[in-house]
Amino acid sequence: MTTTLPVFHQPVRAHAQVGIPFHPDGRERVQQTTQPPWSGLGLVSATMPDGEIWESTGFAIAPRYVVTAAHAVYKQANGGRAVAVTFQAARDATRTPFGVVKATAWTYPGQYPSGGRPYDYCLLGLAAPLPSEVTLYQMLPATDTGLEAATWQVAGYPDDKAPENSLWYDSGKLLSPPGTRILNYRISTSGGQSGAPVSPYLEERSPAAVGIHAGVAADKKSNEAVRLTREVIAEIESWK
Repeated sequence: MTTTLPVFHQPVRAHAQVGIPFHPDGRERVQQTTQPPWSGLGLVSATMPDGEIWESTGFAIAPRYVVTAAHAVYKQANGGRAVAVTFQAARDATRTPFGVVKATAWTYPGQYPSGGRPYDYCLLGLAAPLPSEVTLYQMLPATDTGLEAATWQVAGYPDDKAPENSLWYDSGKLLSPPGTRILNYRISTSGGQSGAPVSPYLEERSPAAVGIHAGVAADKKSNEAVRLTREVIAEIESWK
């Protein structure tokens, strides 16, 4: 059942973790968010200890589990760890086709935030399973060769596009060589897209994630993601 909500979008403000668009900005709005692979993406809303609501992106990997960025649920300037988190699969502006699901747990590495970006990933445990229509993403430990050969996309909820809380995507190649823990790319993003999967371009049947979008690189010449290595995937799976 579709629910219509008031717009309450507040952009991600931590500049070290905000992605940037590149000229020309090739992002396009997703028109059918309830169709694969888009239905597995959703808006993550986290209420911080000081009452601020921060929004980002997440992707479903199982009916009760969603992957996002650690900084989506932890903001030192706002009191630290979030006190409440929700996930809205296939959010499309004011529409929530699959409703709003509360998270009962949000787990990230003990090394975050002190360890920096390589540990910027998180698993949300949901209070209720997502509908069967929601696409589930596979976490894939891709090889360097596979990463360099393919075209990838990053889709999420940017704070610089209208209408608010609408889903947008851009695509491109990864910069070579791929890092052992961080992937870099000149794929346009902005605040709110943190936690989005780096996934094969327009793959509908078996969407996979090879990285978790985290923000802009320190030199501001590319955006970057945490690479989903076997070790990272195993840790995320262990939190279920």
